[in-house]
Amino acid sequence: MAKLFSSAQETLARIVKGLMAALVIPLGIGLLLGILDQLELAGASGQTFRRWIEWGFVTYVGIHLLLYRPVGVFRASHRIFSTLAVWLFGGQVASVEGGGGKGKTGKGAKGETGAQGSTLVAFSPYVIPLYLILVSGAAWLLARWVDRTYVDGPAGFLIGMTAAFHWLMTADDLQGQRDRWHLETYLLALGLVFVMTLLLGGACLPWSVPGFAFTHALGDGLLRTQAIYTAVIHQLFF
Repeated sequence: MAKLFSSAQETLARIVKGLMAALVIPLGIGLLLGILDQLELAGASGQTFRRWIEWGFVTYVGIHLLLYRPVGVFRASHRIFSTLAVWLFGGQVASVEGGGGKGKTGKGAKGETGAQGSTLVAFSPYVIPLYLILVSGAAWLLARWVDRTYVDGPAGFLIGMTAAFHWLMTADDLQGQRDRWHLETYLLALGLVFVMTLLLGGACLPWSVPGFAFTHALGDGLLRTQAIYTAVIHQLFF
């Protein structure tokens, strides 16, 4: 009886995670479209910020797929926020040292349990796009002393590159843990990371993109999300 109850509980948990993933993914799409629409602002470099960001994004995707994956750079930022998260919330992070399911505690099996039990700690480093934030901050500082003609284009390009870097490296890192997760858990994790990085990165964009209104982008993104939900429900039930 206990085994049957446990199986039913696991099935219910998987259904709930699947439904949450189905809700989070349209939210991420809506927020992305809202932010991109707000980036249709002409920069001093002669192109819109959206164009520069898209060029940077595509450039990094090509580098990542064809030439080189800067795993060490990603691990450096991950290790910083992992340490901070452990200090704030306790626990250990399974993936900090590159991949296994065991936390680095020196306690054997106890380390593995601690790592898997600290979900907040394990995922917190993934949701902070450190290099995107640093680029936005550097662009804000440079614009105080350098003509924006020389700042806007490179800043937009690097924002696109760092966004692509964070998302692709996160997907690669989480893919390495797929053997411990069901598909719906993996999709939910990716969706939550995507949404949180959009929110954090979008909140920093006004530093480097003059005229960018994060609140307007957020409102537009939520309206687009609602439209996606409505379209899906209409297709499924009407």
